[in-house]
Amino acid sequence: MYAPRRFGKTSLVFKAMEELQKMGFSCAYFDFMAIYSRETFIEAYSKEILSKQPNIKKALGLFSKVIRNIKPSVSIDDNGKPEFSIQFSETSITDKTMDSVIDMPEKFADKENPYIIIMDEFQDIYKLNGENFEALLRSKIQHHQNVNYLFLGSRTHILKDMFGNRNRPFYNSAYTMNLEALPLNETINYLKERFGQHHIKLSNEVAKHIVEEAGYIPYYIQLLASEIWQNSIKTKNKIHIEDIKNSTQSILNHKSDYFFELFDSFSAYQKKMLKALAQENKNIFSKDYADKYRLSSPSTTQKAIKVLLKEGVIEKHADTYNFTDPIFKRFLLRLKA
Repeated sequence: MYAPRRFGKTSLVFKAMEELQKMGFSCAYFDFMAIYSRETFIEAYSKEILSKQPNIKKALGLFSKVIRNIKPSVSIDDNGKPEFSIQFSETSITDKTMDSVIDMPEKFADKENPYIIIMDEFQDIYKLNGENFEALLRSKIQHHQNVNYLFLGSRTHILKDMFGNRNRPFYNSAYTMNLEALPLNETINYLKERFGQHHIKLSNEVAKHIVEEAGYIPYYIQLLASEIWQNSIKTKNKIHIEDIKNSTQSILNHKSDYFFELFDSFSAYQKKMLKALAQENKNIFSKDYADKYRLSSPSTTQKAIKVLLKEGVIEKHADTYNFTDPIFKRFLLRLKA
């Protein structure tokens, strides 16, 4: 499942995990964003799997039997919850050890206790030796009978390539789902209802403007609506377009230092490309577009776009390039040359 950041993928998955666990599934959530080495993968992955076991003593015994070069231990924290730790007995992690760790969920699972492993920000797998680790992971999990896997990612172009490129290990190995923006009418009704609970009137037009200003992105809809509510709860009983503009400006002021640092991290041509995209995001490789925004050759533009996509600043949808952060787009539009 893929969608840009802040579209609500993780929140949706956590809600689904609650329902699945009621049905008897053991669900483990693992985030690749914090992983930067084989050691950190093994430590985080092992702790997550062990934490889901109902019988800790039995789980530690099975773990030690299956994985010879790693010693797990457990302690109890101040709240009475188990805390797991991992000790390595080998100086560098071998493929054999990685094989055993990846197979661990299958050792714990069975038909009566099926597993679902959720791997978030899956495109960050490249940090673990790139496609070599992709191939290792794919070669192991394809034989798992009692474990299902859900892969999430926010760098949609990378994730599409991982599962759609016939030269990649995970090619055509999973069903794909694109998490779309929230339905407009339902979102409008939700905003009107929530504001109405505090006796603040929101017209359809104003609610729609909030959604549009937030780029249809769930996180930013919530953020902007919250800012509007904070600015209005004590003084108003009706929201106007001007209130939305003022709240957007307030958020922009709060984040301006971060946006300046982000903008400054790009090359001069990438900055020019960002400012052009903020104004117009279609037909960007055409001669008319290049002339209008004083850009160089299509190949130079292509290189800049590749960097912006890789950094997650923009996402491609059909023939358009959209900002993943609508407030950053507002920052660029107001940034003087």
